[in-house]
Amino acid sequence: MNGKKAKRIRRHAKELMLDWLRSMVDEEEAKKVNIKNLKDYIPNQTHIYANNHLRVSAYTLRWFAQGIKKIIKQEQKDIEDITTKDLESA
Repeated sequence: MNGKKAKRIRRHAKELMLDWLRSMVDEEEAKKVNIKNLKDYIPNQTHIYANNHLRVSAYTLRWFAQGIKKIIKQEQKDIEDITTKDLESA
């Protein structure tokens, strides 16, 4: 994968993660959350061990990036057109 494309994917994954997190908390907390302090609101554990496999936890930065990559590969969508609804249905 092209480095520029990977950077766009990671940047968009952060934006989607921020939108998702803001939708999960009340409006007062949502105003406090931004991209710079996003890591303070998410857990440190990014993987889970289940059924003798190490898997990526849901709703982590890596999960969002992998979902974007999967949608790009299957549906040939532009990176910025992908929403959280697309990721949940994929």
